Amino acid sequence: MRKLVYILILFISGCTKSIDFQLPEVEQIIVVEATVENGLPPRVVLTSSQGYFDPIDSNILNEIFIHDAEITLNDGINNFTLQEIEFNGIYLYTSLDFSAMGQLGKTYSINIDVNDKNIQASAKIPQSLILDSLWFEKYEAYDSLGFIGTKFTDPDTLGNCYRWFAQRINTYKYNYPPPFDNVKGTIKDIRPLAPIGSSTDDKLFNGLSFEFAFPRGEDGNFEGPDDEGIEEGFFKSGDTILIKSTTTTYPVYLYVRAMENAAVSNGGIFGSSGNLPYNVQGDGIGIFYGYGVSYDTLICE
Repeated sequence: MRKLVYILILFISGCTKSIDFQLPEVEQIIVVEATVENGLPPRVVLTSSQGYFDPIDSNILNEIFIHDAEITLNDGINNFTLQEIEFNGIYLYTSLDFSAMGQLGKTYSINIDVNDKNIQASAKIPQSLILDSLWFEKYEAYDSLGFIGTKFTDPDTLGNCYRWFAQRINTYKYNYPPPFDNVKGTIKDIRPLAPIGSSTDDKLFNGLSFEFAFPRGEDGNFEGPDDEGIEEGFFKSGDTILIKSTTTTYPVYLYVRAMENAAVSNGGIFGSSGNLPYNVQGDGIGIFYGYGVSYDTLICE
């Protein structure tokens, strides 16, 4: 019997063949992330796409930005040439011309020429939304943690789309164990963050008053000490929150929904790569966001 098992093992091992996959070279594609919103300058970030299995580290992040592009923004009447600047380690193209600031109701187009390639896109800034009310909705299991509750009235015109952001503008009161042993006195969120599920259309509540609550978003590049454990996804009593509510267009809503679905399934056994519903044309891929923005402030009590 032992001899039979030994022979069987030799037979199976002899049938084993190592497989060496030779993945093809990935063509680098220009990726556009552009934004116009009322009251702020236009912003365009250009990067190069990376392979699905390529490692991501700080060196790669520094090398993916595309420089020396010629970018023109048009507001329907005027053309503005965007200039490249560096801000917090991110290279972006913008204009400091006051006339280039986003305005409600306008449609903007961009034209990008770089590396003998051309890309075009357009985006509209819809009329902004005014929230009816805001409150801090405590989570039953924790007496100091909760979500942001809000109520708003959707206009009686089917096709409105929305996206929600929130930024904790108060500072940390004490340090945490390493690597967060120097956060005392620093602002909790450096920018407004959108949680997963941040965007919706009005298909289910057209023309109605609607209440909902949303969790806290996270910045994957700058995670804080409260982005893990029981506080993850929650706001906290004592937080001062800047709520950024935005209206947007249906193509942007479709893109955000697909992007968030991909983020949720990333790494899953059945997850797969796929193309998002981009709204840029030409020699590149990407998104041109148009947001009609309104701001509110809430103290969590």
